Amino acid sequence: MTEEILKTSHETPADKAITAFGGVRALARALERNPSSVVRWRKPKEEGGSAGAVPSALQGRILAIAQARGLNLTAEDLILRTAEDWALG
Repeated sequence: MTEEILKTSHETPADKAITAFGGVRALARALERNPSSVVRWRKPKEEGGSAGAVPSALQGRILAIAQARGLNLTAEDLILRTAEDWALG
């Protein structure tokens, strides 16, 4: 595997959404939410986070905003896959 594939395979949906929007604050602003709620998406479940998952209730809205802004973000980017799924391609 190339380094690029390895790096991409470890990005969570939360990471991809945050990166596409240019950071936690920018994504939070676009969603009219407090940045702390977006930060929680990256935290482990044991710490009250969603372990990299983007809340399903927000996925459609995030995609619509991303599309309107011409951002490179797809529905597949927002779906949380397991490590086994990533290994299978």
